Amino acid sequence: MAFRMVEKSRKNILILDPERDTAELFTRALESHCERYKCYWANNSQQAMSLFPEIPFSFLLADISMLQQDHFLLMDSIQKAACRTVVIVGAYLSERNNMKKAMEMGAAGYFIKPITVSSLRKLIDDFSASACT
Repeated sequence: MAFRMVEKSRKNILILDPERDTAELFTRALESHCERYKCYWANNSQQAMSLFPEIPFSFLLADISMLQQDHFLLMDSIQKAACRTVVIVGAYLSERNNMKKAMEMGAAGYFIKPITVSSLRKLIDDFSASACT
């Protein structure tokens, strides 16, 4: 019974980023911060889309260039599936136009790169807390 409670409260986080190092840093930062966080990595939108039917993701942390690369098809698919995945976009200041488009397409939030470990943890914690209320 306790196992099911842990599974139910677990927050699966998909990190969509072309850089393995970034994904590993985010994974270590989040999983070491909270035992309920379980991170997965995809390095392109097609790989990310293939994971959605198998894993109920609470969050998608997406590099804006990965979303823009497929013309925001992944964002569109998430909206059409009406899944409850919270999309948070990471972008550099020079990518403001794409960030704005992602927000218009349903992204719940964004962060400016580079992001500190403490800021990343706070961002996910804040969205986790607001999802529970």
